[in-house]
Amino acid sequence: MISNAISIMIAVPLIGAVLAFMTRSRGQARLVALIASLVPLALALQMYTEFDKSSKLMQFVESYDWVPSIGVRYTVGVDCISFPLVLLTAIVSVLVVIYAWGENHRPNQFFALLLLNEVGVLGVFTALDFFLFYIFWEIVLIPMFFLIGIWGGPRKDYSAIKFFIYTHVASLVMLLAIFALYFTYRLPDGSRTFDMLTLLQATSDKAIFPPGLINAIFAGLLFGFLVKMPAFPFHTWLPDAHVEAPTAGSVVLAALLLKMGGYGIFRVILPMLPHVDKAFVTVIAVIGVLSIIYGAFLALAQKDIKKLVAYSSISHMGFVTLGAVAFTWLSVQGAMFQQFSHGIITCALFMSAGTIQHSVGTRIISELGGLADRMPKFASLMLAAFLASLGLPGMSGFVAEFMVLTGSYATFPMYTLLVVFTSVGVTAGYHLWACQKVLFGPILKKYLEIHDPHAYEILAMSAIVFLTLLFGLQPALITDMMGTAAHQVMEPVVTLSQMGVI
Repeated sequence: MISNAISIMIAVPLIGAVLAFMTRSRGQARLVALIASLVPLALALQMYTEFDKSSKLMQFVESYDWVPSIGVRYTVGVDCISFPLVLLTAIVSVLVVIYAWGENHRPNQFFALLLLNEVGVLGVFTALDFFLFYIFWEIVLIPMFFLIGIWGGPRKDYSAIKFFIYTHVASLVMLLAIFALYFTYRLPDGSRTFDMLTLLQATSDKAIFPPGLINAIFAGLLFGFLVKMPAFPFHTWLPDAHVEAPTAGSVVLAALLLKMGGYGIFRVILPMLPHVDKAFVTVIAVIGVLSIIYGAFLALAQKDIKKLVAYSSISHMGFVTLGAVAFTWLSVQGAMFQQFSHGIITCALFMSAGTIQHSVGTRIISELGGLADRMPKFASLMLAAFLASLGLPGMSGFVAEFMVLTGSYATFPMYTLLVVFTSVGVTAGYHLWACQKVLFGPILKKYLEIHDPHAYEILAMSAIVFLTLLFGLQPALITDMMGTAAHQVMEPVVTLSQMGVI
């Protein structure tokens, strides 16, 4: 086992970001970014070979005093809940650097911000101290704000500010809830702590956390995570951010930043769920169902292919919310796999939209047609990505959504049937309609001179399509540890039937 693997995984992209910012040429900047992102991937793959998928304990833990006077420690580690997302982050970060290989507008700053984003996301998924967790949570806002604000589209200023306001306000509400946990609980020696696992375990003590207080804390944390996912009705910042962001920004936003909200659901919300008012269960389930259906119908109505993909993300993340709160072993496992699967698939979806934009000059679906005639390699990859997103059997999206719906039916049969009979057909409809309009039919005369994109774009998209097939045909590579994680969050708590929900 590599000593201090997690700290190295976080430090290398941070150092790489500084070096990339100081480079003087595009070649130097992208080379630094590639090396700095390959190191965390190599470490993650090494950790995967040594990771105990059957253990519910934290692994690769590092803990050091930071500010002992107020109970702050630098504590990081991974378990079956967080490690799949660490692996996802390492994979996506490398592929997005490869896809953006041709970036020529302020390339040193661009690649530095991509690396800084990786630092923040890795920190969120590995931090075991609420203070450290919040610092990494806020770090992520900085690179994404500048990626949208500098490299974005015509409405980039509006979208960047809207993104920042929505997510920062939600973060502040979450911070107040963290402070409430911190100031309410004391260790046996009378000191206070920000230790995440200790505070979450203490929430079960009603003598320390009376119902009114724990409900307020829970609501604050839930709000912060739902805005980040984002879930209906807190979703309005996402389509604007996606549409105006550069392609690489859209990829990391959808594949990684949205997963921070889902991770908060599994790490923080589920352990607290049995100790709060049972009405929260119904509220969260309704939010999940509305996100799935509302996102699907809005995606069907879009004219811009990038906006279509953005609304599809809202719909797909709704499966995470529904599966998590259904609180069966299969639904929780499926919701975790949906996070991982969507993180991979959405990369190819936004890369497809970005490639169309810079190859053709427009993303308006009605102005496209017959691109497969001149871009056969790209067309094959885009079609595969859209089929994966709609849930084609044999690809990872099908496995994840099937697990969520099957597991959720035991707890919420009516909600599950509503999702099946409304959104499933619509989801298939907008994916197939977009592919048919963009790729097939007669080639328009104005597109006769276009050709397949650069090799590095094809390489990045091919790797993603391969992964969707790999995890669709061999989901146990990841779902084994997610099954352990599902037992982990459910074992120490009462079942929903005992809570009077079902």
